[in-house]
Amino acid sequence: MLGGLVVLMAAIGFAMMRRRRTYKDAYYDEPYVETGAGEAAPIRAEPAPFAPDPEPQFLRAASLAAVDEPVVPVAAEDATLVKPEAEEVASLTQGNAPVADRPWLEMSLRPVRAGTNVDEALVEIELTVGNAGSIAAEDVRISTFMFASEPVNGSEMERMLIERGEEGMSPVTIKPGEGTRVDATLALSKAALIESSNGSILPIIVADARYMLADGTEGRTSASFTIGVSEDGAPAMSPIKLTERAMHDDVEARLHGVPEHA
Repeated sequence: MLGGLVVLMAAIGFAMMRRRRTYKDAYYDEPYVETGAGEAAPIRAEPAPFAPDPEPQFLRAASLAAVDEPVVPVAAEDATLVKPEAEEVASLTQGNAPVADRPWLEMSLRPVRAGTNVDEALVEIELTVGNAGSIAAEDVRISTFMFASEPVNGSEMERMLIERGEEGMSPVTIKPGEGTRVDATLALSKAALIESSNGSILPIIVADARYMLADGTEGRTSASFTIGVSEDGAPAMSPIKLTERAMHDDVEARLHGVPEHA
């Protein structure tokens, strides 16, 4: 028995010594260097700089798309109502309206000048609105907007026109065979346009007139016009260059699409 006990104690001692050696092998002593004063200073590894994960593809696509967003349209702030030319009103009101016993508004637009200054692209317009119907158009609210290119979001434009109709110019009454004219200047920021265009634009003016019908519902006429610089003998208009500072008198407006009536 005594011999067996000695063997057992020897085995336990051997295991404990091996365990200490294993712990010692696993222990890590920080390296050190001698300082000027003879003291040892530990060398600590600098943490690696944080590198965020690359931006997901869908976020990169969204940020790139944001650069290509169209320029926000601008409503005319400098607009006044004036008496129109009799000939212009007659050209809009002569003939029978397609719907009887109600107001029926028609529009024509003449650009006076267009071009750029230091900061903006500008278009000066004369918008004539005539009543070709047999009943006066009451509470007529006229709005004008300028887009850098063709509007692509119809629902957003509709919302904007409705809001502008409530906040814009004072309402007027247009009797049968008569009309009114809006003289306005519309402008867009050149800085925003340069980022979203190729250096030139053919702006589009949207004109909208809303009025009350006898049954309490709303009537509406809306038309769009493309504005450009006229070229002698050229079938197409030239765009307005954003790189130059000049106002052109030889400009024209062409109907864009078909006027809408409701």
